[in-house]
Amino acid sequence: MGDAAKVIDWNGTDFPQALAGVPPGRYRLVPVQGPADEPGDEPGAEPDDFELTPEIEAKIEAGLADLRAGRTVSLEEADARMRARIAAARTP
Repeated sequence: MGDAAKVIDWNGTDFPQALAGVPPGRYRLVPVQGPADEPGDEPGAEPDDFELTPEIEAKIEAGLADLRAGRTVSLEEADARMRARIAAARTP
């Protein structure tokens, strides 16, 4: 969390007083733990539902090897490839 982050408890109905002093702007609210009746991590803790599997680690290592060997593409080419994949996935 950044310096401006606030951890609040909200009942889902009433406006939290902790937000009264927040300046106008766009904000993204992300829950940091489950409902009060469920055990949860301390506020601000990282979610522990991600596991770095051997397969994912191997892909990361392969990508790093490609970088070291200079097997890269420009940002423009990578962007074009991603946009083409997204467009193809959206086409029925």
